[in-house]
Amino acid sequence: MPANLTPQYLGADKRFKQAKTSEEKIACLQEMYALIPKHKGTEKMRADIKTRLSKLMKQKGQKSQTHHAVWYHFEKQGAGQVAVFGVPNVGKSSIVKILTGCQTEVASYPFTTTAPITGMLIYEDVQIQLIDTPPLTEDSPPWLFHILRTADSVVWVIDVSSDDLLESTELCIGRLKETNLYPTAENPSLEKKLMIVANKCDESNALFGLEILKELVGDMSILQVSVKKGIGLEDLKTKIFESLGVIRVYTKPKGKEPDLTDPVILKKGSTVLDSAKTLHKDFAAKLKYARLWDKEKFSGQMVERTHILKDKDIIEFHV
Repeated sequence: MPANLTPQYLGADKRFKQAKTSEEKIACLQEMYALIPKHKGTEKMRADIKTRLSKLMKQKGQKSQTHHAVWYHFEKQGAGQVAVFGVPNVGKSSIVKILTGCQTEVASYPFTTTAPITGMLIYEDVQIQLIDTPPLTEDSPPWLFHILRTADSVVWVIDVSSDDLLESTELCIGRLKETNLYPTAENPSLEKKLMIVANKCDESNALFGLEILKELVGDMSILQVSVKKGIGLEDLKTKIFESLGVIRVYTKPKGKEPDLTDPVILKKGSTVLDSAKTLHKDFAAKLKYARLWDKEKFSGQMVERTHILKDKDIIEFHV
């Protein structure tokens, strides 16, 4: 039976092979064990990971933590999964609470969030899973970076009115680089996944802080918001959806009106055939063509199986 290893697992395996310290190797093995598919084809691989992890733990005088260590991993729900992070007291939990309504604890002192919490953001006709993570620090646990790495998109919340803006931003950049999560010339694609949100933009010293932030992050785009005054939050919802790189497609039964409340979620660049496969593989195999309605030029015209779909297209399948 094939292992069907995910790109996330292969990435953790690559980092394990490059790791130089026992701590780094242990963190990578724990991440690999959390990510590896659980089926008969991976039994030997899982056993090997547990053996290697046990040996490393014994070398460090610790017990193997494969089953007992605190480790968080969230199955993806909705149109995508977005992790929200930042240093202590930047307002990330307030943002998650406003966007999702989840009962995450919010207070004006640091380290209020001690474990990750999930909630669902409703954007138009889709739901997006947000994860509110504990504050990022020098001693943040490996599972925090696992959550950031496996999420479809990441929101980095920064308090641009903070007196320690320079130090805290440099800390985050350093930790992200250490864990291969910061965009570089060698891996510029990470920039598409990382969204920078400048919170407290209404404060008197925010403009000065914003200039410092721009110097630190270069050409990366920055979205200004204020939780206290409700500035930029609707734009943030839109940006979060756009960061997922997905489209919504509505299906229309022959001779009936389309259901505009339950779209099929597809990656950008998906075709009519890709959409049919989400319904059933046998249905896709029998598909001859489809009729398409959109906002530009199509009004029920026939399109081929290879036609590339756009957000909010309506399709009627013919088998």
